[in-house]
Amino acid sequence: MAALTILPLTFVILMLICASAQKQNITLGSTLISPQNSKWVSPNGQFAFGFYELPATDLYVVGIWFDNIPSKTLVWTVIKDKRDLPVEKMSSLQLTNNGLSLYDSTKELKWSAAPSEKVVAAAMGNNGNLVLLSASLEPIWQSFDHPTDTLLPGQELKWKSTIYSKASNTNLSSGRFELALQEDGNLVLYPVERVYQGAYWSSGQLFGEASLKFDTSGLLYLVNTTNNMTLTKGEAGNGRFLRRVTLESDGILAQYVLDGNDSPWTPVWKPVNEPCIEVKGQCGRNGICQLNSENKPDCYCPPQFNFIDNQDHFKGCKREGLSCSANSTGNMLRLDNTDWLNGNDYSVLAGLTESECLEACIDDCMCTVVTYAPGKAVCWKKRMPLIDGRKGMDITNIAFVKVSDDIKAEKRKEREGKTLVITGVILLACSSSLLVVAFLVVCLGGLKVHKMRKIAPQIMVLEGLKAFSYKEIETATTGFREELGRGSFGKVFKGRLEDGRAIAVKILDDKAMQEKHGEREFRTEMSVIGTSHHKNLVQLYGFCDEGSQRLLVYEYMSNGSLDTVLFVDSGFLDWRTRVKIAMGTARGLLYLHEECRTQTIHCDIKPQNILLDQNYNPKISDFGLAKLLMAEQTASYTVARGTRGYIAPEWMNNVPITVKVDIYSFGVMLLAIVCCRKTMKLDAPENEILLDEWVYECFERGELSKLVEQQQVEGEGMGIEWRQLERMVLVGLWCIQEDPALRPSTKKVVQMMEGTVEIAVPPPPKKVAQIAVPPPPGSFVGSLCV
Repeated sequence: MAALTILPLTFVILMLICASAQKQNITLGSTLISPQNSKWVSPNGQFAFGFYELPATDLYVVGIWFDNIPSKTLVWTVIKDKRDLPVEKMSSLQLTNNGLSLYDSTKELKWSAAPSEKVVAAAMGNNGNLVLLSASLEPIWQSFDHPTDTLLPGQELKWKSTIYSKASNTNLSSGRFELALQEDGNLVLYPVERVYQGAYWSSGQLFGEASLKFDTSGLLYLVNTTNNMTLTKGEAGNGRFLRRVTLESDGILAQYVLDGNDSPWTPVWKPVNEPCIEVKGQCGRNGICQLNSENKPDCYCPPQFNFIDNQDHFKGCKREGLSCSANSTGNMLRLDNTDWLNGNDYSVLAGLTESECLEACIDDCMCTVVTYAPGKAVCWKKRMPLIDGRKGMDITNIAFVKVSDDIKAEKRKEREGKTLVITGVILLACSSSLLVVAFLVVCLGGLKVHKMRKIAPQIMVLEGLKAFSYKEIETATTGFREELGRGSFGKVFKGRLEDGRAIAVKILDDKAMQEKHGEREFRTEMSVIGTSHHKNLVQLYGFCDEGSQRLLVYEYMSNGSLDTVLFVDSGFLDWRTRVKIAMGTARGLLYLHEECRTQTIHCDIKPQNILLDQNYNPKISDFGLAKLLMAEQTASYTVARGTRGYIAPEWMNNVPITVKVDIYSFGVMLLAIVCCRKTMKLDAPENEILLDEWVYECFERGELSKLVEQQQVEGEGMGIEWRQLERMVLVGLWCIQEDPALRPSTKKVVQMMEGTVEIAVPPPPKKVAQIAVPPPPGSFVGSLCV
C-alpha cells in the first residue's frame, strides 16, 4: 500500500526530471531577491529570468534576457501599467501554489501571475519562455502569451494581439509605437497616439483568425486555417544563431541574428527602414526629425517652439505667444531642407515667388509655416499641429516658420492701447444714450405688456397657440399625477390631450411668479417658442394664464433630457447617436440665431435644456432666459444669466452680449457629449478635473483616444469614427475661446461639424472662473432683454 502511495509522487518527479532537459524547473517556495540571488537561468544557460538592473540606476525590472552574451539583451518584462514597473533593491519574487508574485522592499505586492489553477512548479525554458505548471505538468501561464516588444523563435503573436515598443533604450515603459495583429488579419505598425490616422506599414490582410509565427529557422509568417503569408525567409544553420524580432523605440520593426557571443546583433529583415521618413509620429506634434551620426532619429523644435517635455524630446513641441487674431503678424525664419510631410497642408498656391509665398503666410492668421519649392514655384501653407517634420539633404523644399517680431509687437500694443481708450469713451457715451432710450422703452413696453395680459388668449390663439383653461390641463394630467421633474421655476408633469397627443406641462410656482423675473420668463417662453418652428426646437402647444396660474403646455419628449442619458443613466449613448444630438442642437441654434423672424439668444444652453424624443432627436427647450434682438441689432447689454460651467466669460465683464454666448455654452456641451462626462469631475486625476483643460491637453498630445477610453472599455465606443471625433473636439475648443471674436459663427459651427469646411487648430482656452449668477428679479434693460 505504501508503494502504491509513493508511485504517483515518483511519477511526478520523473516527469519533472524528463522535462528539465529543456526547462529549468523552479520549485514552490523559491524566492529571488534583488540584487542577490537575482535570477533563474535556463538549462542551456542562454536565458535568465529575474531582476534586470537598469543601467546607471539602483533600480530593477523583472524580465527575461539573453544571459550569456555581453549585451544581456532584454526580451520581456512584466506587464503592469504598460510595463513601467521598476523596483528597488531588496525587492523579491516568490513562487507559491497561487502563482508568481513580485513584492517591493516594503513587502507591497506590485505584480503577480496568478492562474486559476494551483501551481506546482515553474520552468525556465531553453527558448526563453517562463512557464507556470499545473499538477498535470501542463502550462497554465507563460510569458510567451504576454509579449512586450520582442518575439523569440517558437513564439507567436495571437489574433487581435498587440506589442508595444519601449519608450527609449533607457526607459522600458511602453513607448510610442505598436505592432498589432488586427481582427481582419492585417499585421500593422502604428504610432500609438495616431492610430486613427492609419498605419505606416501593413502586411496586407490575411482574412480570418490569423496568427504571426516565428520559427527557429528565422521564418516569420502569418497563418490562418486556410492560408499563410511569408514575411521573411528562414536560413540554414539556425543552431548557430540567436534570433529575435523586436519593435524598436524608434518604430522600426526588425528581425535580428547574432552569430557568436561576441558579435553585435545584425538586422536581417526590416519592413520599414527610415525612422524619419517612413515612420509616422517620430518626433510628435510640431517636431522635426533628423538622423544623427549613428543613423538614429533626433528631434528638434522649430524657432520659438519649445519641447513639451525637456526630458523626452520625442513627445513633440509647443509654441508660446503669436496668437491668431486680427492684428497678429510676424516675420518668417528660414529652415533649409525641411518639411512637414503629412496631413496639415490647407492651401497650395502655384506660380508664386518666394517673397509672395512668405507674404501669403504673414497675411494669414492661421498660417504657421510655408514650404516653398523653388524649382516649381509652388507654396504650401501649413497650420498647427505640424505633423511628421523632417530635415535632410534629400529634401529640396525650403521651410519658413512664422515668428513674432518684438518691435512690431510693442508698436502694435501701443496702437491697441490708444484704440482702447478711444473705444472706451465711445462705448461710455453710447451706453449712456442707450440707458435713456431703454428707460423710455421700459415705460412704453410696460404699458403694452399690461394691455396684452388682458387679451393674451386672443392674441396667442392667432399666433397658433391654444389658451387652455386650468381645468383642461388638470384633466389632461389626471390631476397632475405623473411628475417628470422640477426646478427653480416649479414642476413638470406628463399628460395627454383629448386628441391623443402626449404633453409635458410646466407649472410656474407661486414663489417664482411673485418675482418679476418669473412673469418675464413666462412671457419670454411664449414669445420665443410660440413664434418659432423648427424640428430641433421643442414645440409649444399652448398655455394657461388664468388668475394666478401660469402653465405652459409642450410636446412630450419620451427620452427626457440629455443630461440624464449622459450623466445619470448607466452605460454610454453610442457614438452615432451622440453625433446626431450634437448636430441637431447646432442646427436648432442656427435657426434661432440667423433664420427665424426674430433673432434670439437662448442664454442657457446646457444638457438639461436639450430634450430627446423617442428616436433621440434633440430639441432645444426652456427659453425663459432667452433674449430677443431687434432688427439690425447684433448685441446688447444685460445682466448675467446662465448656468455655472456653461456660462460665457463675457457675462462677467459687462460687455455687450451676442449670440456668441450661446456658442460658448454649446462648445462646453459638445465636449461633454464627446466625453460623456460633466464639466468638472472632482474625483478625476488633477489634470482631468476640468473638462476643457483635459480635452485640450489630450488634443495637444495627440491622445484623443483617452477621451473615449472608458466608453471603449465598456463596449460602447467601438463605433467611434476617429476623424469625426477629432473634428468634434476641434469645434468644441473653438467655441469655448475666451475672446468672442475668435468663436465661430453658428453657421460655421454647423459647417465644421458637417465636414464641409476645414478646421484650423485652436489656441488653448484660457481658464475663466465660472460662478453661478442667477438673474436677479426684474433686472433687465427695456425690451432688449425680454
